[in-house]
Amino acid sequence: KQWYQRRVAITAGDETDEITRFTQEDVNKKLAQRLRELNFWKDEVQSQLQAVDKEIDTLLKYKGSLENSLESTEHPQSVTTSCLTYRQGREAIDMVQDDVEINLLKEVEVIEGVRSVLVRTLEQTVEQIRRLRSAKYFLQKDVADKNAAISIDNSCHTLNNKDTDINLYEGVTQDLVSAVMPADWSNYSDANIKKAECEKQASVTLRSVIAGVIEQTRNDLLTQCRNVDLALKKRVEECSNAKERLTGHLDKVEKEIESMEGNISQLKAAIDEKLAPLKVAHTRLAQRSQRPNIELTRDPAQYQLVNEVKLIESAIAALESQLEASEASLKGLIRNQIDLKED
Repeated sequence: KQWYQRRVAITAGDETDEITRFTQEDVNKKLAQRLRELNFWKDEVQSQLQAVDKEIDTLLKYKGSLENSLESTEHPQSVTTSCLTYRQGREAIDMVQDDVEINLLKEVEVIEGVRSVLVRTLEQTVEQIRRLRSAKYFLQKDVADKNAAISIDNSCHTLNNKDTDINLYEGVTQDLVSAVMPADWSNYSDANIKKAECEKQASVTLRSVIAGVIEQTRNDLLTQCRNVDLALKKRVEECSNAKERLTGHLDKVEKEIESMEGNISQLKAAIDEKLAPLKVAHTRLAQRSQRPNIELTRDPAQYQLVNEVKLIESAIAALESQLEASEASLKGLIRNQIDLKED
């Protein structure tokens, strides 16, 4: 009888060993499969996150273009208003509502309309950037959660019976109250990706709208500016024909001054436009200089940034040289104007 009991015990031990070994191998396979799934979805979410990040950067540039376009209407608006105010100083027979007056009033209307469209489009852009950042937040959270899950499951997958840090824990087999079903888990990431893709496509569409708005408003302003210029030119010609040669010559000098002032304004604007890219390049170099240890490399980006700074500074120097020459020419024209007026 004792022999039989020992035999049964040995057989039972062998059977449980086999079951335990098989079960552990099955768990290892399932953990490996789970890690593959986690890495797959992490890569998918990470890819979408990078695309959204890139789209946000691109849309921010378009937002900057909108803001620049809006800002660029302030000077024409001020000039047009000033022109209307100055023309109130006309006397006697010259106080007429001529083509110049009509076109200036039309220009005020066009500028106000352009500003309204730009402001509305800018508001839409700000909202779209907010929506993209919201999608980015959920993607980042998803990636972070999956990285944590990968770390945990990878640690579990590498555990074996000979490890010293294994132990028995009470209650670990109980159902997790907050756990979700596998389908819900994959649907969550899929939903985040689809939402981000939807917002990205909306942003792409909006960028197309922005480009169209900027181009159209620019054309509207230029067209009306030309109309005003033509009306002014015609009026000046009509007045010039009634003046003496000296007055005509003075008018010519004043036109040259106006042209030179416009040239100077353009040069100053061109210089100002170079400052932002220069600041960006400087900031990038400053930030990259903080890379730690071995990461502080003279990589292609570093060389290109240094080259970019040199190119921009060279361009600014050339523009400033032109500006100095234009201002000197302007001073000469102004002195000539004073002499003509005194005559």
